[in-house]
Amino acid sequence: MTIKTLRQIREEAGSPSIPFEHNPKIGWWADHPSHLTVYHGTHDDNVHNIVKNGLTHKDPRTGMISVTHDPHTAHGYASMSKSGGEYHFRKVGGNPVSTPHEHRSVVKIQIPKDWAAKHIDPHLHGNIGQAANKMKDKAAYETWKKKNPDKPDHEYYQTTELRMNKEIPPHFIKGVMKKIPKETQKPIETRVKKKDPRDLT
Repeated sequence: MTIKTLRQIREEAGSPSIPFEHNPKIGWWADHPSHLTVYHGTHDDNVHNIVKNGLTHKDPRTGMISVTHDPHTAHGYASMSKSGGEYHFRKVGGNPVSTPHEHRSVVKIQIPKDWAAKHIDPHLHGNIGQAANKMKDKAAYETWKKKNPDKPDHEYYQTTELRMNKEIPPHFIKGVMKKIPKETQKPIETRVKKKDPRDLT
């Protein structure tokens, strides 16, 4: 049996591996004339299905699919993917299973604005406290940018999210990124205790 790499799975499904976007230029999120660029964090095991079928797994509590403008936030949200998403992650109480960094993938998506206008949560639920104001008030972004001209936009959008009430089709997906590739792990030989030659006698 041939074992395929994660890169091969992505490319065969038509969504290539792309470099992680550490500092994407975002600006005010609603200003782009044609589309919204957003990110969704998930477990590596889900990548094949997502690039083939799109984002189809809605949160059981909200009935929505969540995305974010910040790829680092998406990577953080992927910590809950091993448990089946945020709903199941929080449901297990004191024993949640956190996904290791090297097993997290971030899906880059470009959503046409006319499609988003029909399916985005107009109330921007999921953005709590200061995050809600960040998403609703362009003046807040402009004030922040004036005070922090050298900071990347993604810092403004940390922990914010957008929710969609409809499944996101696969042709909106532009690529899959890894913030911490598996290749950065130490070879397994260095993590396994070497056998004592005396054990072989």
